[in-house]
Amino acid sequence: MARAWRGSLRARLIAGVILLAALGMVAVNAASLIGLRLYLIEAADAQLGQARTAVQQNLTSRTTPVSATDLDSLLPGGAYLALLDQNGAVVAQTAAGGLDGRPIPRPDLPAPVPAGFARHAVTVSGRGAPTVRYRTLSFPAGAPAEVRTAPGTPPATFSTVVAATSLGPSEDIVYWLIGADAIATLAVLMGIALLSRGVLRVSLHPLRDMAATATAIADGDPGQRIQVARPDSELGEVGTALNRAFDERQRYEERLRQFVADASHELRTPLTSISGWAQLHLHGLTRDPVLLERAMLRIESEAARMHAMVEELLLLARLDQGRPLARSPFDLGRLITDAVADTRLLAPDRPIAVDVQGRITACGDEERLRQVLRNLLNNVLRHTPSGTPAAVTARSLPDGAIELAVADEGPGMDRETASRVFERFYRGDEARGPGGAGLGLGIVKSIAEAHGGTVSVRTAPGQGTTFTVTLPAAR
Repeated sequence: MARAWRGSLRARLIAGVILLAALGMVAVNAASLIGLRLYLIEAADAQLGQARTAVQQNLTSRTTPVSATDLDSLLPGGAYLALLDQNGAVVAQTAAGGLDGRPIPRPDLPAPVPAGFARHAVTVSGRGAPTVRYRTLSFPAGAPAEVRTAPGTPPATFSTVVAATSLGPSEDIVYWLIGADAIATLAVLMGIALLSRGVLRVSLHPLRDMAATATAIADGDPGQRIQVARPDSELGEVGTALNRAFDERQRYEERLRQFVADASHELRTPLTSISGWAQLHLHGLTRDPVLLERAMLRIESEAARMHAMVEELLLLARLDQGRPLARSPFDLGRLITDAVADTRLLAPDRPIAVDVQGRITACGDEERLRQVLRNLLNNVLRHTPSGTPAAVTARSLPDGAIELAVADEGPGMDRETASRVFERFYRGDEARGPGGAGLGLGIVKSIAEAHGGTVSVRTAPGQGTTFTVTLPAAR
C-alpha cells in the first residue's frame, strides 16, 4: 500500500510539473505566434499602402489607357489588382499569384463591390479556396482612367482600384513555427518529465524511509526511528514530528502496561486475603464464633477496599476518555468548610485552619472538586504524624482564576518523590504512614486537568508540603 501511495504521489507530482510547464510553454508560444502573425499582417498592410501610392502615381502620370495585359506593371511583386467601374463591377483584373509567381485563386470579392468596401485593409478568402486568404485594400484611382481589356476594343472607364496580397507565405511561416514549437514543446516536456522523475525519486527518498520506519514499528519493532538529516527542512519537520509521535505512543504503551501491572498487583492483595479467609471457613477452621466474625470482617474490609479501588479506576478511565464534566457555579468556600468539617470528624486531634478570601464562586463539577479536596486532606492524614497542623486556603487571582491550596507542616518529600507523586499507583516512603493504592493524587491531577486547570506541589524534606490546584476563570 505504501508503495502504491508513493507511486501515486510521484505520478501526481510529475503530472503537475508537466502540466505547469506545458501551460507555460503553450502560453509563451501562443503569445509569440500571435505577435508574429500580427506583425506579418501589419507588414502586408504596409505593403498595400505602398502599392496604393505607386498605383495612384502610375495612373496619374499615364496619358494612354492601361492595357489589361499590362496590369502587372502597375503593381509589381506578384500581388492581385482589380479595376472597378463606378458601379463596382470588375472591368479588369490580374491573375493572382504569390511571391514565387505561382498562380493561386483570386480573392473572393463581392459582386458588385459595394462602395466603401475595404477602405481599410481587410482579410478575405480566396474564391473557391477558403483556406487561401488575402489582405485587401480598395482606393480611388485618383481620376477617371481607362483600361483596354483586349486589342481593338474600346477602352473601359474605371474609378476604383482593389489591391490584394496573399497571406499564404505569412501563414505558412506561422504554421511551420506552430509545428516546430509543438515538436520542441513535446521534446522539452519529455525532458522535464525525465528530469522531474529523477528529482522526485531523490526528493521522495526520505518519505520512503518514513514509510519503511512506520511499517517496521507497526510490525512490532517500536525502537525504530526516522533518521532526520536536515531538521530545518519541511521533510525534516515531518520526520521530527513523526518521531515525537512514535515516542509518545511508546511512552503511552509503557504507561499502559505499567498501569495494568500495578492495578493487577494492587487487586491481588485483597483478593488473596479474601480467598485465604474464605478457605479457612470452607475447611471448617473458623468454627470459633470470634474467629468467624473476624474472617467476615476482614472479607468485608478487603471487598470494600477493592470496591473503592475499582471506583477510582473507573473514574480515571472516564477522565482519560474526555467525558464531559458537569458545569455549574457553586460556592467554593462552603465546599471547603464541609470538607474540613468531615476531616475533623475523622481526626479530631488534627488542627486544620481555613482561609477563604471573600466569597469565591467556582464553575465546574462540584462533586469532583469535592473529591479533589477530600483526596488532598486524606493525603495529609495518611502521610503526616498525628497532630500535625494543616491549612486550606482559597483565593481569586487577578485574571479571574481560582487558587486552592492544601498545606501541612509534615516531614515533606524529597525531590524524586515530589517529581512522581502524581503518577498512578506510585507510593513514596511507606514509613510516612499507611498508604492507599496510590491513585488519590493521580485522580486530583486528572480532575484538575479535566476542568482546564493544573495542580502542583511545593515541598522539601522537613519543610512540609503544599499542593496547589489552579482552576481557570469561569466563562
